[in-house]
Amino acid sequence: MSLDQATFEMARKSRVATVRFYHWNQPATTVGYFHQFSGTEGLEPFPIRRFTGGGLVEHGEDATFALVIPPNSAISQQRGEERYRWVHTALADALLEAGVGVKLESSPMPLSTGPCFNTPVTWDLIDSETGAKLGGGAQRRSSGLVMHQGSIRLPAALRRPHSAWIQDFLLSLADTIEPLHQGEIEQLIEESQYWRCKRFATSEWNRWPDLEEV
Repeated sequence: MSLDQATFEMARKSRVATVRFYHWNQPATTVGYFHQFSGTEGLEPFPIRRFTGGGLVEHGEDATFALVIPPNSAISQQRGEERYRWVHTALADALLEAGVGVKLESSPMPLSTGPCFNTPVTWDLIDSETGAKLGGGAQRRSSGLVMHQGSIRLPAALRRPHSAWIQDFLLSLADTIEPLHQGEIEQLIEESQYWRCKRFATSEWNRWPDLEEV
């Protein structure tokens, strides 16, 4: 989560859309910024609070990404539902091309307060055969920028950050994509340590929501 925050701050300064893909080497749990978590649920590992909204997400067998959309783009001005559909339509198209049986949940669905993958909401990714939820996300707008944090449950071979479908997904969102330079990566990692100490490793952040603007 600290690296995701650092990605957001990098995009805030550059005003250029930035995305980070990653996967997990051990189970982890995150909860949305406004999730009323008291620390009494007895979850292991202890959840880390995200910068975005949404519910509880159990990580481990998912590809995860943080996409930051700058304020000078047309999509950042759209309503949250439209932005969500835009991102997930591009995801579904790329995954279908990669052979994953996925479709969008287009029916009106109530918001869920339980674990994220238990119940799909409108425009989530679902298995085209079983109807099980495969992918979801949460967004937050701050300083005109929009961060979308997404999670997609996939086979191990497709969870790697260099999987071909990821480039297809990104090229459907932007005209060109460029990897960060080594210096930018090092700066991102350094910035993430600041956010880890200031926010994401603190009990104040993870146990009680700070509802002030950040």
